[in-house]
Amino acid sequence: MRIRGFFLFRRYTLLIFIILLLLSALVLMSLRAKQRKGIEVSDALLMEVCSPFQKAATFMIDTVQGTFQHYVFLVNLEKENRMLKKKIAELQEKDQQRKEMRLANERLRELLQFREKNSPSMVGAEVIGRDPSSWFKSITIDKGERDGVKKGMAVISPAGVIGQVLKTAPHYAVVLLITDYNSAIDTMVERTRAKAIVEGKGENRCQLKYLLRADEVAVGDIVVTSGLGGNFPKGLMVGEIKQVDKKGHGVFQFAELIPSVDMTRLEEVFIIMEPSLPTQSPEEKVRKGKKTKK
Repeated sequence: MRIRGFFLFRRYTLLIFIILLLLSALVLMSLRAKQRKGIEVSDALLMEVCSPFQKAATFMIDTVQGTFQHYVFLVNLEKENRMLKKKIAELQEKDQQRKEMRLANERLRELLQFREKNSPSMVGAEVIGRDPSSWFKSITIDKGERDGVKKGMAVISPAGVIGQVLKTAPHYAVVLLITDYNSAIDTMVERTRAKAIVEGKGENRCQLKYLLRADEVAVGDIVVTSGLGGNFPKGLMVGEIKQVDKKGHGVFQFAELIPSVDMTRLEEVFIIMEPSLPTQSPEEKVRKGKKTKK
């Protein structure tokens, strides 16, 4: 029993010690209440006993309060951060929409100026799709038979020739690009008037076929539509010669052409409804002017 009591005493030593301190504090308080003498000594003794506990309690309260305040601050900061990120995303989206609207307005202004300058019989259309395969080069536009679009009509942009209508539906049409292997357009070299057929080579390239070896052709020469065939008016920009090869034997020479229109970035196009309307190149106007003076 003594051993058991000894272990119980060691187990509850701290509790017994706190109880004794509290009893001492109560005794001192009662003595202070009964006796006015020696009040300063009692107060000093009471302060010495209670101050460490008060300090520990204050430290714990401050720690808990500080931790709670820090947590609340972090929660509010996180909410504010989410709100700011959302607002930034909305502003960025609005800014991007304004940029797209500005670019669209610039393109439409350019298209309208081109239409007024050349022919009012052209119909504007928007590119809504393109052939995903690497073998065929075509686009789909949002104009069709209901808009007067027919197979074989020329499709152009302010930068030059794009292709011709391949298939039509009531509200849509498929345009075969000049870069497609099945495309063929009658053209001529603007500087020398040499005639040739522009055929597609895939990607963003074309070649000049049936270009006579005797014809003078150089890198940098501009190729335009010849007006033959009836689909394309005369003098429309097709592209620029980037390579000429006269090696080998035969009647014809080889020339590679880079289209004036980047077919990978098409967004709006024009369909020529009356292909019989001719357009004159600057060289033809000068040549006619000289003949008139003579």
